[in-house]
Amino acid sequence: MSSSHESLHDGFARFVHAAEELEASYASLRQRAASVDDELQATNAKLEQALAERDGMFAALPIGLVALHGDSGEAGASNVEADRLVAAAAAVGEDLLARPDGTVVFDRYVVRLRRVSLPSGQLLMLEDRSHVESLEREVRRLDRLAGLSELALGVAHEIKNPLNGVMGFAGLLERSDDGATMRRYASKIVEGVRAVDEIVKGLLGFARPDGQTVRTEPLEAVVERVAAAAALPRSRWLLRGEVDARVDADAVGRVLSNLMRNAIEASASARVCVTAKVRRDELELLVEDDGPGVPAEVAGAVFEPFVSTKQRGTGLGLALSARVLSFLGGHLELLNPGRPGARFRVRVPRVTAPVAALTVAAEGAA
Repeated sequence: MSSSHESLHDGFARFVHAAEELEASYASLRQRAASVDDELQATNAKLEQALAERDGMFAALPIGLVALHGDSGEAGASNVEADRLVAAAAAVGEDLLARPDGTVVFDRYVVRLRRVSLPSGQLLMLEDRSHVESLEREVRRLDRLAGLSELALGVAHEIKNPLNGVMGFAGLLERSDDGATMRRYASKIVEGVRAVDEIVKGLLGFARPDGQTVRTEPLEAVVERVAAAAALPRSRWLLRGEVDARVDADAVGRVLSNLMRNAIEASASARVCVTAKVRRDELELLVEDDGPGVPAEVAGAVFEPFVSTKQRGTGLGLALSARVLSFLGGHLELLNPGRPGARFRVRVPRVTAPVAALTVAAEGAA
């Protein structure tokens, strides 16, 4: 009995020890579970905060976002901007969610649609461009007004010289009693008025050519006429190269007139040399003078309106010349800024005979 009693006592002791170990393990497990629960709650709180921040950012985006699920394209989550645009479209019977990518115009809205693939469907982005389109239209309108303003100033600049002549001869005519002198002054006035009329017609033609015929002449004839009008004696100008090349008499003549006048105004004794080269379908004119040249500080803006080195200059001659050439598909370039003796290169498409002028379509012009 003693041996059995001892065996039972040992077994009970081992049971108690195992129970104590199990209880200790259970307590440790509960403690660990409580710690994991605290960590999980903290992680869930951070996740909820991140989701709330993401939803807040999506809601604040100026671009609408709609999640489209599966092949059916069923709408899922969306932000505030998407809800606004979809509702505005639905009010006029337009379903933005069913429209393909592109721009949709309805009511007073202009909305751009774009889809991006997702693992479970698509993300539809809706961009309200109504305000942007309105601003772009306003910019185009202001650009047209600026162009009209520049053209009007160009007209005034071009007609100033002949108009001053008309006024001067009119004053002389008013004070003269001699018939022959009066007829001479009257003929000068008529010539000046005709010159003004031709300039206005030509400038308006450059602004909006209307199918008129381009008048072509040999370059030599154009240079002779322009030099005479600028009061540049034959001994102080030289033409060399392709002197017989035919050019747009009005356009090229006006550009050369501005360059020659600038040379004379910069130096009363200036000499001008015009060298003509034919390059494939282009005529290149190199116009050089022996004046002081164009200062480096204004060379970068010399073709902009109102930029001038002359005390009474309007700064429109070169700007208008560059605009005239651009209408014709040509180009005007200053080759030696900041150096004595201005050198300009004129490039203009060749013409071989009188042809109908190309129509220049200005965007938005009525």
